[in-house]
Formats: sequence, C-alpha cells, structure tokens
Amino acid sequence: MSILSSVKTFILTYPSLESGALVLVDNLGEIPIQYAICPLPGPPWDSKNVSGGGERTFPFAFQMAVSTVDELERLDNNGFFEAFSDWLDDQTEDDILPTLGTGKTPSEIMATTLPYLSQQGESGTGIYMAQYKLIYSQEE
Repeated sequence: MSILSSVKTFILTYPSLESGALVLVDNLGEIPIQYAICPLPGPPWDSKNVSGGGERTFPFAFQMAVSTVDELERLDNNGFFEAFSDWLDDQTEDDILPTLGTGKTPSEIMATTLPYLSQQGESGTGIYMAQYKLIYSQEE
C-alpha cells in the first residue's frame, strides 16, 4: 500500500467527515461537500543514516469544497479544519497513526499551516485547504 493510500484510509476514519461525501486524490470537484488529499512537493528525507534508513516526511494538502454563501458557513468551514487538526494531534498522542508498509513506522501526523480559502467560485462554493505532514521512519 502506498503512503498516499495509507493517509487516505486514515483520514476516512475522521468522525466529522460529511457522511457519504467523496474523498478523492489529486482531484476536487465543485459540488459541495467533497474532500481531496493532494501530495505536496518537498524533500522526502528529513534525515538519513549510514545504513540507508532514516526519517521521512510525506507532505500533503487536505482540501474541502463547501458552500461559502454566508458568514456562518465560512466560520463552520474554518472550524472543521481546526477540529481536524486537533483530531490529528490527539491521534498522534494516542499513537493511532496510518498503517504503513513493511519497514515504515509512523511517528506523527500534524498540521503545518492554518486553513485558508484557496478558491472562491461565483456559485457560492469555495475550496478550503490546509497543509499537513506525516513523519515516519524507514528501514533500509
């Protein structure tokens, strides 16, 4: 299983995802409510040891297409990401992390940016996004 698949499977366990909403990879439609996980560029190794193993990072964005028609909706949308980041912190603290392939051990998943409205359509639908990273060790 790829790291991306593992992260998607893990995010699907978040209890506050809209019931029946799609969680896609690298693709987000304009119909609310949809979510997307998008890998981000960055160096794959945080540190590498002599044997070839070390600590790796998987940076990704989590996006949400939702209604942004009124102020209460926009506040709720930001609150969703705040709660999601808190959930990730709790999962890390409780050592409940994505299941990775053989030789890969996750140690932390966390927010690296605050959420922001990355696109606002004329239809009253917007796309919110925040950035995260999964830190894991890999044996070689």
